[in-house]
Amino acid sequence: MSVAPPTPPAAPGDGPHRADRAPGAPAAGAPDTTHRRRSLAVAVAVLVLAVVAALLLRVPGVADRLPGAAGCATVDGDPRPPAALRAAAREVRDALAGATDELAVTCRFTGPDDADGTDPGADPARWQLGVDAGVAQASAVPDLASAVLAAADPGAPWTWWLGVHGTQRTLEVVLTPGGDAAPATAAAAVLAASGATSVWVGPESAHVLVASGDQVAGAVRAVDAVDLPPTTVGADHPWVEVRQVHAGAWPGGEAVALAVDVAGWEGVYRVVLTGGAPASASLTVETEADAYRSEVARRLDALVQPGEPVTYDVRAGDVGVPGTVGSGGVAPAPAPTPGATVDGVAVCPGDALAVEVTGTDAAAGSRFLFLRATNAGAAPCALAGVPALAFTRASGTPVPDLTQLVDVVAPDAPPTTVLAPGDAADAQVRWGAMSTTNDPDVAVRVTVRPVPGGPDVDLALPTPLDVLAGATVRVGPWRPAQDPAAAP
Repeated sequence: MSVAPPTPPAAPGDGPHRADRAPGAPAAGAPDTTHRRRSLAVAVAVLVLAVVAALLLRVPGVADRLPGAAGCATVDGDPRPPAALRAAAREVRDALAGATDELAVTCRFTGPDDADGTDPGADPARWQLGVDAGVAQASAVPDLASAVLAAADPGAPWTWWLGVHGTQRTLEVVLTPGGDAAPATAAAAVLAASGATSVWVGPESAHVLVASGDQVAGAVRAVDAVDLPPTTVGADHPWVEVRQVHAGAWPGGEAVALAVDVAGWEGVYRVVLTGGAPASASLTVETEADAYRSEVARRLDALVQPGEPVTYDVRAGDVGVPGTVGSGGVAPAPAPTPGATVDGVAVCPGDALAVEVTGTDAAAGSRFLFLRATNAGAAPCALAGVPALAFTRASGTPVPDLTQLVDVVAPDAPPTTVLAPGDAADAQVRWGAMSTTNDPDVAVRVTVRPVPGGPDVDLALPTPLDVLAGATVRVGPWRPAQDPAAAP
């Protein structure tokens, strides 16, 4: 008869379902060694991270690059900002919390570095604290500017750059700690009144940008209605800028309209009008090539400019042509008078020249008349200068209010041509096409005085010309004929 072995005593803490436990699972009520090991590992990791973070915070510049650690971001390579600067950055950030859609606070080291090994970042006077706050509506800018100024200590040894911009179009104002929000209020008013795409206002200057040239005059009026430092109003299409010399004074409205108009001329890519009492209006025109420089200068000469005088400088590269708008052209050097000599050659007397009309032409809205003077004398003579003209209409009366411009642009000068007997020189006359609908009294004759003091030569025109009352003709100087035997 066999006897069953006795049941072993239950281990401490074993429950009645010990056999049902998963292999390796801790007994109920026993310490969970796996859980303890994991908790210990986490605790050690946290401790290591804390030590590493503490060490990093002692490295210059690292703490300031961690979000929220120093209240401001630093530029790569800058040392760690001094404590006073970081505290001011946090104060500004806290003061504007919730009041802006965007906020960036920057600590920038302005130097110089020390050569003696001391920490250059420890001197607050070598730093700049920048605040750039954004809002959705420009109307909120004045209140935000006031909040920025209230948080900015004007007695701090560092410099401040405080900017406020609106995300509805663009408005940015640089504020001066210790000042007021008036510049921000003025900038917001200009943005609202002018249709500008952007307004920037700094302590000593301002800039307003509009979308097109036809908005420039309105923006000028909007700036004139507020108190801003000397301001530039500009447009990109076409590229034109109107600049104040002194706050509160602008070039006249006629000069502004002229600048916008010239900016749209062919070959012009930038126009800058500068002025405002007591400074006189000055127009700088930048052209794409030398050929455009001369043509633009000629057009400016021919304009009838009301209002204040406007000087100009038409430039292509480093070469400029100066003048005054509506001056009638740059007067060339006077032609030598009969009886004088040029390089030992006697000046052509008027009665030794046979003058004729050799042709007319028309192209792209312009009209042309070609003249020729031939040396009919027995000796060589020198011919220079520009012929003087008068036109007679079909009615037998002179063309009234005729303006003759010299078709020479400084620094050019009329050449002197030595004509041997039988040689000829040509001169070109040009003008803009004119409508005969309201004035059918066209020119049928031209009177030419080839040299100063010489006789007048009256010539019939080969075809009636639209040189009408009030016409402006540009007369070029005598130049050697390409082919004395043939008309141009």
